[in-house]
Order: sequence, then C-alpha cells, then structure tokens
Amino acid sequence: MENSVPEEAAPPLLAVRDLVKTFGPVHAVDGISLDIRAREVLGIIGDNGAGKSTFLSLLTGFHRPDSGTILHRGRPVRIASPAVARHVLGIEMIYQKLELAPDLTVAENLFLGEEPRRFGLFTARRAMHARAEAVLASLNAKLRPNDIVGELSGGEQQVVAIARALLFERSIVIMDEPTAAISVQKVADVLGLIRRLRNAGKTVLLVSHRLEDLLAVADRIAVFFHGTIRKVMPNQDLTAADLVHAMF
Repeated sequence: MENSVPEEAAPPLLAVRDLVKTFGPVHAVDGISLDIRAREVLGIIGDNGAGKSTFLSLLTGFHRPDSGTILHRGRPVRIASPAVARHVLGIEMIYQKLELAPDLTVAENLFLGEEPRRFGLFTARRAMHARAEAVLASLNAKLRPNDIVGELSGGEQQVVAIARALLFERSIVIMDEPTAAISVQKVADVLGLIRRLRNAGKTVLLVSHRLEDLLAVADRIAVFFHGTIRKVMPNQDLTAADLVHAMF
C-alpha cells in the first residue's frame, strides 16, 4: 500500500512565523504569522500602508526579514534573492505593471531570460513556439506565439504573464491587482484564469482592492492592518460589507 501523508496532515506549502521587517522607525511587517495552503486562492486586502507589498517582497526575495521564519513545506528557508524564490521555491510574482517587453512576441516574452538552447548556444525557436502554443492552449487563450505583446490588450497581456508562471511550473503565483487596469469584459477572463491555475494545482495569492473579485475566486481572505494580519476569513457567505468592516 502506498505510504502517503493525508493532505490535511501535511504542512502548509508556505508558512511565515513572527515575520518582522522595519524601515527605520516604521514597522512595515510587524510579527505576521500565516499559513499558505497548496491549491488555494488566498485573497489579500488592506488599506495603503497595511504592509501587503512589504510582506510579498519578503516572500519573493526582494527584501529579507529582520526576524521571523519562512517555511516551505515545513522546512525553514532563506529567500536570499528573487532567483531563489523563483527557481528553488517556485514563487512567481506578477506585478500590476506587467514586466513584459512590448516589442517582443508572446513566445519571446514567455521565455525571456530562460530561452531553450540548442547545443548550448542557439535559441531553440521551434521548441519554444511549440511549448508556448501548448501553454496558451491549456489556458484556452486566443493568442498566438508570434503576436507582438505591445499590440495586445491589458487583459491579453495578463494572460501572457499568467502563462509564463504556468510554463515554468511555479507552484505559487502572486498577483498584484491583476484586474485594476483592464476592461470589465476582460475581468471575468482573468478571474477564470485564476480558477484554472488553482484547478491545475497552483496556489494563488491575489492582492486586490476590487472586493467583488476576491469574493468571486478566493478560498480565504487575509486582512492586513498596520503591518499585521487582523483576520483570516474563509470565503463562506462573505460580503463586501464584511470585508470593509474587517479592514476598518
């Protein structure tokens, strides 16, 4: 009989314990503890200055905590750089201002900095395009590998950023305000992609001021306040009024 650990008994995919980060006299993150589970969408809300961005910068290696512990599958880890977060722990950050090269194609953006090589020298373009087509098809995206990114809509560019995270098998995808700058028509598409990521076994951390988006897709919602987490709520019968009350 296969010896496996039941999912509910396994340690969380990522966890932080008593995390602290200060900038001079400002306690941007002030003793945060949080479990981040496998295959969930965790919504993150809070007013400006609540500590959300600093917290995510600690998870992605852009800053290092002053104290506290980060655990990956129950083991303490030191996230020394964004490269460690991305390549060792599988954490991908998709920023509100998408880090895409507008003059390059979809395929070139998907593989930017991680292009497959032939003989260690030449870009394997045929393999690159085949993999790009496959990941776009898995998202039901109507994009082609040769499309120029700068000619795509904001929602379509979000698809490219999400496809990159899926392409390189990141297990945790952090999305910062993914629906803030796109049309109402495209919001539903992006929320659908977030659900598809979860169904593909990924964990999504979704930061958004659009409470209706969080209520539509999040499994739990963490409320940040002055560098702390005030409350983590299961998304069961929650309303926007509940979230506003929890924040303020």
